[in-house]
Amino acid sequence: MIGGIFIKAKDPKFLARWYEDNLGIGFGTGIYFSFKWRDKQNTDEIGYTAFSFFPEKTDYFDPSTSDSMLNLRVANLENTRALLTKNGIDVDAKVESHEYGRFGWAIDCDGKKVELWEPIDKGFEDYHKPMELLGNVTGLGGVFLKSKNAKESAEWYSKNFGMDFTSSYCNLEWRDLNAKENICNTVFSFFPNDTKYFGKSTKDFMLNFRVKNLDELLKELRSSEVEVDEKVETYDYGKFGWIYDPEGNRIELWEPK
Repeated sequence: MIGGIFIKAKDPKFLARWYEDNLGIGFGTGIYFSFKWRDKQNTDEIGYTAFSFFPEKTDYFDPSTSDSMLNLRVANLENTRALLTKNGIDVDAKVESHEYGRFGWAIDCDGKKVELWEPIDKGFEDYHKPMELLGNVTGLGGVFLKSKNAKESAEWYSKNFGMDFTSSYCNLEWRDLNAKENICNTVFSFFPNDTKYFGKSTKDFMLNFRVKNLDELLKELRSSEVEVDEKVETYDYGKFGWIYDPEGNRIELWEPK
């Protein structure tokens, strides 16, 4: 499961306020939010996926120059690091331990830094005291990353992290926090560097948020002078719209069926 998506921003605090004001993602006074969900198998187990902004000049993503960094939840950090090392992957020698889990880092096949997190979810909740979703957004629907070779990236993550990719995307399943009988999913996918799907954004990532009442939300965003794509697309798995945040990042909004 994705443990977090971290994004560089020109003004992290301003951007966090924008996401709270327009999408109801409750950053509060900080630049850090956590999506809460239930484990698919153990429905009483609560998990977290972090969403946070970092300054453009942060060294936390080093040596990667990417606009984003992925965090992956792992069951056993030492076993994961050992497997990656055996597979010839560049694994950071540093390991950090906190009350909310243990962390390590590695470099993927595109040169992007990946954070590995063996979580202690109860410790995470006590430490971070996650805020709530305040509007139409109901969860993280997808993380889309540009890649030099989308197929090779999918194969790399499949081999090293056991992710079940179909072509260049993987469905990561979880259960709704407030209705544990409902199975939801977050899509993790790779796109070629020259993809048109990210619109006019020049960044190497795009986020998808699961929403309710897409038409109503798009109307509200237009009234707030948010840049909204005129296109809305409907498929048997839901309805999609697109917007841009103040830093030019394209956001996909998905009302699932």
